[in-house]
Amino acid sequence: MADAVVTALAGSVGRPGAKYQTVEQAKDAAAALSAIGLCGLCILRFIHVPLGPAYQDESTVAVHEALGVRAADAAGAVCPACLGSLCPGIAKQVVDEYKSQGYDASDVTIAVELPKSFYVRHRAMQLFCSASSAVQASAADMVGVKDAVKHIISQRLAAECGVAATIDGDMRIEVTFAHPDSAEEHQFLVQRQPAAPSARTKGKPAPAAGADTKAAIVSAIAACSDANFRARFPCPPLPVASAATIGALVLKRASLFVGGRYLKLERHISQTPFVVEGRRVTELSVAEIIGEPLMALTRCDSYNLVGSGREDADVRMLGDGRPFYIECINPRTTRVSPAQIKEIEDSLTRSGSPVQVRRLQLIAPEDTAIIKEGEEHKSKKYCALVWIACPLTAEKLAAINEAGKKGLVLQQKTPIRVLQRRAPLTRPKKILSLEVEPIEGRFYKVRIESEAGTYIKEFVHGDLGRTVPSLAGLAGATADIIELDVESVSLEFPPAGAGASAGAGA
Repeated sequence: MADAVVTALAGSVGRPGAKYQTVEQAKDAAAALSAIGLCGLCILRFIHVPLGPAYQDESTVAVHEALGVRAADAAGAVCPACLGSLCPGIAKQVVDEYKSQGYDASDVTIAVELPKSFYVRHRAMQLFCSASSAVQASAADMVGVKDAVKHIISQRLAAECGVAATIDGDMRIEVTFAHPDSAEEHQFLVQRQPAAPSARTKGKPAPAAGADTKAAIVSAIAACSDANFRARFPCPPLPVASAATIGALVLKRASLFVGGRYLKLERHISQTPFVVEGRRVTELSVAEIIGEPLMALTRCDSYNLVGSGREDADVRMLGDGRPFYIECINPRTTRVSPAQIKEIEDSLTRSGSPVQVRRLQLIAPEDTAIIKEGEEHKSKKYCALVWIACPLTAEKLAAINEAGKKGLVLQQKTPIRVLQRRAPLTRPKKILSLEVEPIEGRFYKVRIESEAGTYIKEFVHGDLGRTVPSLAGLAGATADIIELDVESVSLEFPPAGAGASAGAGA
């Protein structure tokens, strides 16, 4: 490791534009930086050694040895420039967490968030360097703490996991540092005197106006004169008793999308978990029956099912099924084959599940827009068992069916049963076709084709006059649905070739 430091140092001096023309000059600067307690890696940063093999979290002792400078005397001393963010253990903690999660990423993007005090201390270090006869540091080509942290983590990831770090990686690792001991150091930059009392505040002083955000801190540092900064903050920054730690470590990945069409062969199954006041209303849901095996396959954090509309829990979904997709959130495994997806579909069939799936496949994220767009343009066909209080005469039945062939335009107010969660509006909806067939007595088979968003139950019984016209109104008698099935949803989904294109990118 010492050899790598020596090589890196030799390559950074004597060239055009270099801050130091000789190794001896660089070592003099290193000695001055070491004297104020900087760690080995921060010494490399401030003497303008570029990122490379010399930057490793175990190399700080080797840096001191290679440069012939003495490390800080105090045992457990914390570097006042990086606050220990470049110390041994930080990268190991990140990589250990990555390995424990078992992601199959080919590359990653590393993001680092520093406490506000880092920016204050960096300015203090710049002012110290500008006043030093030995140190020739400038912000223009100096390695930043964030870049150094990313480099060290990326080197360990590559060595231990074979994963490269890029700016647009397959997944994202977010490292947020915390350092409570210096959490208030930036306050002098954002403190403002309270504004004078005004008529609007009824004689009371207005609150202080300083913004305590990173952007505000960076802006305030840039606006603060050297003399003012020196007067209000020590340059160089003072040592601290404890090192920065990882306050938050987030590993996340773009969602994986699986689309298809589901059939619901039994009633009393909701589309998504149906819970009221902490208690389940239905035992089963479509989302869980399909989502749980997908969750096991992709090892995702959670999943969401989005359907092209939804049927009530007591309504079956038959025919070719309802288009849907499931979003697998933060999947550890994305290298999923079409055969593995097909096995989930087949296993539901073999087990006799009340929910079946057709054309289950990986889809591209942009394909999910088809589901949303279809809400406005698709049509659906229904078959209902309807009870009508007074049996229909042949003339009345013929009149209803004749009107049904021409289609009906409804004025449908938000149904009473959903008023608690939907805006109270009147929506025009179309019944594209209506056919009523007598079965026995007061029972009829009713086939309906409607545009998207039509409330079929309310069309049948009228919803206390809130849907006009209604089947009850056309029949001139009370009517109600006994059973309802959705027989088709006219939306082409998943799109042709979706599985092949999504699988190629997985």
